[in-house]
Amino acid sequence: MRILFASAEVAPFSKTGGLGDVAGALPEALASLGHEVVVVTPWYEGLRGDREPYWIGDVEVPFAGGFSKAGVGTLESGKVRYLFVGHDFFRRPELYGYADDVERFALFSRAVPQAAARVGFRPQLLHANDWHTGYLPMLLTTGWHLPDAYPGLPSLFTVHNVQYQGSSDLEQTLWWLRLPNALSGSYLHHFGRANALQAGVGFARRVTTVSPTYAVELTTPEFGFGLDGTFRSLESKLSGILNGIDTRSWDPATDAALPATYSRGSLAGKAQCGFALKQRFGLAADRPVIGVVSRLAEQKGIDLLLTAAPRLFDQGWALALLGTGDAATEALAQALATDFPSLAGVEIGFDDALARLIYAGADALAVPSRFEPCGLSQMIAMRYGTLPIVRATGGLADTVDDGRTGFVFQDATAAGVALAGAEAMKTGPGSPTWRGMQYDAMGQDFSWRRSAERYEALYRDMLPSAT
Repeated sequence: MRILFASAEVAPFSKTGGLGDVAGALPEALASLGHEVVVVTPWYEGLRGDREPYWIGDVEVPFAGGFSKAGVGTLESGKVRYLFVGHDFFRRPELYGYADDVERFALFSRAVPQAAARVGFRPQLLHANDWHTGYLPMLLTTGWHLPDAYPGLPSLFTVHNVQYQGSSDLEQTLWWLRLPNALSGSYLHHFGRANALQAGVGFARRVTTVSPTYAVELTTPEFGFGLDGTFRSLESKLSGILNGIDTRSWDPATDAALPATYSRGSLAGKAQCGFALKQRFGLAADRPVIGVVSRLAEQKGIDLLLTAAPRLFDQGWALALLGTGDAATEALAQALATDFPSLAGVEIGFDDALARLIYAGADALAVPSRFEPCGLSQMIAMRYGTLPIVRATGGLADTVDDGRTGFVFQDATAAGVALAGAEAMKTGPGSPTWRGMQYDAMGQDFSWRRSAERYEALYRDMLPSAT
């Protein structure tokens, strides 16, 4: 199949979170299955990666009542071709966080077909991701101002996090997109405003999200963020496919960042990693460690863990935390490290080598999210033989088998975290039961190939004759 893949961020070129990881890994996995994949993403000021894209010229993008010129860059990496849309909108220090974000990504959505047509790519389907590309299924359906082969192109739309929806003035948005006012009564319209995410969900032929449980949660008021009714009405075309992890990069048997490597069959090196982790943070040598590698955001529930920390210490645990985000949560974490210097180690920021040491050296990894569409850290932890302690939500519930590969709790409270910590301590880090759970956890298949095969099946369902 010929697949056009659009995303606001694509690792390693740009990344703020899980979307970048998915858009970096899934196209490669699809290409390895024999598909031709072209990925389109913005050319940001801080574009990263080993190589710079090669600029091949400009395209005229239908936008804001006329046309706006955008540059197109390209490079090939592995079996995937990447196209980069250059415009003044993206020459800024950060990817997001600006008052005109919706306008910026409206232009990007309009530019995706133009950029792909510039290199002569004629896809059989489009895979769009999150609100930044939510207008694309609508543009393809309406067929206004599109290159040949793009009107009517079938689309799949993936919701990575429904909390972010791309809301804007309805009339203004239609003007940006150069679409008729008749669409003000379509799925674009949400309580008097334009909603990019709802437009993607409504106009796409199929809709996915990043775990089966999150697909169900989206249909409920608690997790739907105002779109639960839309998801219920379109439930027949909604499904959940778990994200994967890069099992080549995340492999304790070959991870060069670790002081010692180890494998499922021989865990001796993991003990050395644990010793190094305790030394790094000055933690008590005789205590098992709960690790945290996370954004410090309300969604992630790290405040619940920090509130529960004194009870966890009473149970016999120590804590090693790496993360950055909400200032109040950062301050709470640093205060904990000050008050309990041999029991709590905190590093504010992000350090890839330290993250890997925590995944390898900790006994357990806490992921107490209030909601979690998929989550990657629990999968990485299991691959490293570190048992996750997670809340039963979204992809956490789908990936962690309570009592077999980790520990699952229900209530998004400090008491819920503490009870799960007590259950894990009762099981006994280092005990034969714990070793058996580590063995089962490290045997789980979280590869991107597994996820790509699920998407491939959906694509073929959309295009029965596709080869």
